[in-house]
Amino acid sequence: MKTRSAPPITPSAQFSTPTRWARTRYRHRHAIEAWTILTPILIYYTIFAVIPVLANIAISFTRWNGINVAPVWAGLENYTRYLKPPYPLIMFNTALFAVVVLLIQTVVAFFIALLLNEKLAGRGAYRALWYIPTLTSAAIMAQLVTVFIAPYGGVINNILQSLDRPPVVFTISGAWMRTVIIVFSIWRGVGGPVVLFLAALQSINPEVQEAAMVDGAAGWARIRSITLPLLRPMMVFVLVTGIIGAFQIFEPVQLISKGGPFNQTNVMLTQIYNDAFVNSNFGVATAGATIMGLILLASSYTVLRSMREEEG
Repeated sequence: MKTRSAPPITPSAQFSTPTRWARTRYRHRHAIEAWTILTPILIYYTIFAVIPVLANIAISFTRWNGINVAPVWAGLENYTRYLKPPYPLIMFNTALFAVVVLLIQTVVAFFIALLLNEKLAGRGAYRALWYIPTLTSAAIMAQLVTVFIAPYGGVINNILQSLDRPPVVFTISGAWMRTVIIVFSIWRGVGGPVVLFLAALQSINPEVQEAAMVDGAAGWARIRSITLPLLRPMMVFVLVTGIIGAFQIFEPVQLISKGGPFNQTNVMLTQIYNDAFVNSNFGVATAGATIMGLILLASSYTVLRSMREEEG
């Protein structure tokens, strides 16, 4: 019985033509790899960022105590609440603290960085000293401040008494308590901008400064004409992050002044906390959080746009 021999294998039979899906997958292989890597991150971001923000906005249009009662639609009631006392005062305090702290802290941090950039003995220790308040617990630092401003037995009042001056009761003076909150916020937050400015200063080529010195540029002229323009990207970063941090003042108010006296130092973040967890009014709290988010977005966009226009 004859056996049928197999047909000869040709090169075209050895390598079959790739399917359309295989060609498409090869053509877009980089995009597929990127989406494969990014998908877990996007899922995490969606669950823990996007969904909470959307839920916050939805709850802001309802009345809800956050415990056992289903949310009830309230429309714009929670937002119009911010037009009634004491919320306008609270928003004014927030803007006041944010602007004053941001401006003073940025200027002070810049000049401290200039000094720390010089060749000084023990320069590393000075840098660490300026950054220590940023790392120290806010509760510990707030307790230290209360020791200084205590009406009876406080450090400041003891000094005033030794000078035959009348004591200052900080806790009943809105102006004094605002000053304390501002000074505390600057003291605790100046370390971060100092480190950022110092890193930016050290990235400037020394030959640029030397060339300016050869041309006869004095100290302030070099700062204005060379240092500040070269530090513009870092300045934008510090201002934008500083706006976000300044509007989120919470710890000094909560730990030192409790928002007093008579809401003179109360800010939006502490009021959001009180509305949600003290008054059990999650609708007003989420409305405040939404308003604060819009303010931060508008402020950051304004700073970025103004910087770009100056560059243009």
